[in-house]
Amino acid sequence: MRVTWNSGVQIQHKEDGVILDYKRSSPSGSTFFISHGHFDHSAAFRIREARKYSSKETMDIVSSFGLHPENSSPVTVGERITIGDIEVIPHNSGHVLGSLEYEVRTPEGTVLFTGDFNTEATKTMRPAEPIQCDILILEATFGSPSFVFPRIEEVGEEMIRWARRVMRRGRIPTFQTDPLGNAQEIISLFNDSGIRVVTHWRVTLMSRIYESYGYDLEYFDEGSSEAEEIMREGEFIYVAPKNFTASDPGFEVALVSGWALLMGRTGFPLSDHADFPGLIRFVEECEPGVVLTCHGGRYDETLASYIERKLHIRSYPVKLIPTGIRKADREHLQTRF
Repeated sequence: MRVTWNSGVQIQHKEDGVILDYKRSSPSGSTFFISHGHFDHSAAFRIREARKYSSKETMDIVSSFGLHPENSSPVTVGERITIGDIEVIPHNSGHVLGSLEYEVRTPEGTVLFTGDFNTEATKTMRPAEPIQCDILILEATFGSPSFVFPRIEEVGEEMIRWARRVMRRGRIPTFQTDPLGNAQEIISLFNDSGIRVVTHWRVTLMSRIYESYGYDLEYFDEGSSEAEEIMREGEFIYVAPKNFTASDPGFEVALVSGWALLMGRTGFPLSDHADFPGLIRFVEECEPGVVLTCHGGRYDETLASYIERKLHIRSYPVKLIPTGIRKADREHLQTRF
């Protein structure tokens, strides 16, 4: 078995191969698996002629962007997909609606690809499932010891307190965040608080897909007559994308993201990714022989170095060198240069 970076994670066993979260739009002859609907992970849907697999929820999400997932098959958690001698089993990744991690089994060993994932239970997601494996391919978005998120409940309480203070000043508390994932967490949080929620159209689009899968979210699209009335009355929050630019001086803006820990502006570190302690705990639970880091930019090396130093597990960025495992020495994974 051979693991390489090919604009995505490619796993090859003899003549059979799969590519996970491909980032380009040209085919390379393998079967593609997509972990979730965020743009930076779902580019493979643009390859019309290629065979693709994802959750049905992810297909609905990318369809709302205008993509048509041709030659795509929906998969469910626990289902087994066979590609020659390779078997792929999806598991919940806890990130956003429909997000999956993939267990890739070959006669020579097992790989777990996390995609983006979260190890904590949230209002809309169950935590990611650790799977014992020979090679763990681990996202490193927040792969630095500086990223330790407060408890979700604590962040939510602070967001509500901040919103009430802003409203008392006669202004509009505005949360900038990802329309898919964090936005629905914010809506659910403020539904419990009794404060009304008005949403940007992009947030509305994603929230309606959540509702179609049974999520109970109460919000008012900014273009609706109900929202117009609420906005005249005041006493509401507004949920908008990260690139939202406030045209009204009455908006008071806060970022909702794990990156808020590094920002000088007002923000709240509510995240749909695992923080650094969550990443390390997940590695320990999976008990891999090798860890390959990805999707973290400069943090790929930071996280890999920490894992080697503290957990004594061979670790390096997946882009660095191809990695192989042979059936004869599964307990002694070999690096191929």
